[in-house]
Amino acid sequence: MAESDEAASSSPPDPFLLYDGECPFCSYYVAKSRFETRAGRPLTLIDGREAPDLVARLRREGFDLEEGMILLLDGRRYHGAAAMTALKAMSAGPGRFNAFARWFASSPARVRAVYPWLRRLRRAALMAKGTPRFRD
Repeated sequence: MAESDEAASSSPPDPFLLYDGECPFCSYYVAKSRFETRAGRPLTLIDGREAPDLVARLRREGFDLEEGMILLLDGRRYHGAAAMTALKAMSAGPGRFNAFARWFASSPARVRAVYPWLRRLRRAALMAKGTPRFRD
């Protein structure tokens, strides 16, 4: 599932990004990115390992954090590659990493092609660390 117009009534404040804080790649991406939202609203960053109830609820709604990060922005949910593409518009920081992230996410086709490999790298890194998968 890529995105949804469903109401996010009991979610944290809009906008938020739910990611896996145990994933070294996810954590690096979140730490290095400088996200700026419209109207100056802060993007709430949520480590899914610290929000198991939210992870379980979103999984029941069809958004599995094992399959990709989840972004709530302007009342819409974006999942996986769609979340990364939507984050492109908010990546405003200086430096090579942010320039690369903006370039990479500027092509939805590129992100869709590479995202399955990013998920595989995440899973391999978590297996190497002995980190369990998310469970309901």
